[in-house]
Order: sequence, then structure tokens, then C-alpha cells
Amino acid sequence: MEKSNTAYLQTLDLAKLASKDAGELAKLLDACQNQGFFYLNPSSYEVSRPLEDRLKALSFTKEWFDRPMGEKMKLRQDSVTKGYKPIGTLSGVVKNKKDGFENIKMPRDDFINGNNTLPDGLNTHLDIFQRDLELSHAVTILILSCLSDLLKPVRPFEDYHRGAMASQSTMMYFRYAKQHDETAGVGHNMHTDLGTLTLLYCEQWGLQVYSQTNDSWAYVEPKLGHYVVNVGDALRFISGNKLLSALHRVVPVPGHETEYRYSTAYFLRPENEARFQTSENTSVSALDWHDRKYDIFKADHAEQEKNTILTGGIGVKA
Repeated sequence: MEKSNTAYLQTLDLAKLASKDAGELAKLLDACQNQGFFYLNPSSYEVSRPLEDRLKALSFTKEWFDRPMGEKMKLRQDSVTKGYKPIGTLSGVVKNKKDGFENIKMPRDDFINGNNTLPDGLNTHLDIFQRDLELSHAVTILILSCLSDLLKPVRPFEDYHRGAMASQSTMMYFRYAKQHDETAGVGHNMHTDLGTLTLLYCEQWGLQVYSQTNDSWAYVEPKLGHYVVNVGDALRFISGNKLLSALHRVVPVPGHETEYRYSTAYFLRPENEARFQTSENTSVSALDWHDRKYDIFKADHAEQEKNTILTGGIGVKA
């Protein structure tokens, strides 16, 4: 990739954040206020090795995605946080085309409540998936506590995510279609994430972030051994718009059209009954905002363009 077409993101160290290192906290605040994205290096975090379980879980789901479509479709549910999603159910990154990804979704509530049934091929690795989810949850809560220390909100950000309270927090594993044939769908449409924080891992190109300053898109370079973390709408709202939920998308990459693209993300979301003011100054619950956002995800492009819910209030020129 051309460096001029690559976004510059701060790289933060998880161990330094855990120790509340002043310099690292300053970098965190700058990244969350000005870009909404940053790299996170977990390698020196001795309490646990969260990325090890993430990589194992991703390898198991790669094999699972190769199973026959009929078998995978047995896991499809009328849910955006649980079960299997096939390609082409949402609007894609190219106008008038559907999306180009499939995924399997594992809600945190199911693990907490003991309803954590996984399909054949994954159920023998239940302990890996559970550790991946809970370690990811712990990392995102740690980041929130750092931001609370920095911004000193009346209600600490992590208090919107109390223990066993029901939420839409979910782990998702993605496979993007090979793009030599676009008839099945293309990429992942531009959007801001609806929740609090996203903890993403991907070793392949395709993710892009939007710069309002330049009215342009730039690739996020995949860095081996590093998460990519981004702020979501809910954190922007509960911070009083002090933090930025950045607009992003996933696009086909020239020269890689014959490859599948794999990624995995933990989406931390507030407890369902938590309330906050949106950028339009309307009061909503976290569950209401979740449902409104997904209704827009499912709509066609013409309907999406009638408002800026999908893009977090950002009008896109590029």
C-alpha cells in the first residue's frame, strides 16, 4: 500500500495503561478525542495473554466457515447478536450492492447465563472462546477506567457496564468473500460502531477510516500482534461528545481479490437499560440505540442516505 493512503494511528501499550502511566494515558486521550482509533500492543501485559486465545479462536472459526452452507444456515437466527449471518443480508460498501461478509456471533450474556452452546466444530473449544470473550471484555473495561480517570465524568464510564446486567456485548468472527466476483456482495458499508469500544484483530488489509479534515478514506495498516481499538457511538454520547466515534468501512483490496479476509472483534456495549443523550440531543436507552442502528444497517442505501444514524452524524463527502 502507498504510505500516503495509510492512516497514522497511535500505538498504545496495554501494560502501561494498566499501570496508569501518565504518558500513555495522555496518548490514549489524544487518540480517542482526535481519531477514535488506535493500535493496542498487549505483548507486555503479564496478567494474561489475551491475544493468544483470540488467535486460537480465530483459527477454529476459519475452519468452521468452510463447512457447507446448509449446515451453517442451521445456526441463522433472527438476531443481530447471536448465531450465523450469511453474506448479502445488509447493504454493502458499493451502492446498490449487498455486503460481502459472513459472521458468527457469540453474545456475552449467553456465556454469563450458561447458555453458551456452540455449533459442532467449535463446541469442543468452548473454554478458548469463553476466555477470548472475557479477556477482551476485561481489556475494554480497563481502557474505560483509564478514560474515566482522565475525564472524571459524574458517572464513571465503566459503571454503564455492570457485571451481570443484560447487554448487547458480543464477540464476532468474520469472513469476507473473495472479490473476484462481486455478485455475492462487497465489503462492509461505512458506519460508526453503535457501542462503547471495539477490540478488533485482523492480519489483512481492507479496513479504512474516514478523515473529516481531508474528506478522504485511508487504510488502517494491519500490525501483527496488535489489536485495533475504536470508540463507538455510546462512548461518544456518555462522554458528552468529548470522544470521537470514527467512521470506518471494509473494502476490497486491489491485488487480493482471490483471498478470503478474516477478522474478529469484541463489541463492548452498555447495559441495555443505560440511558444517554444522542448527538441529536434525544434520550435513548442503549438497547433502543442498538435496535435503531441495526434497522439502518438493514435498510437499502437510499433509505440510509435519508439520515446520518449509520454514520454517527457525520456527513460524508468522499
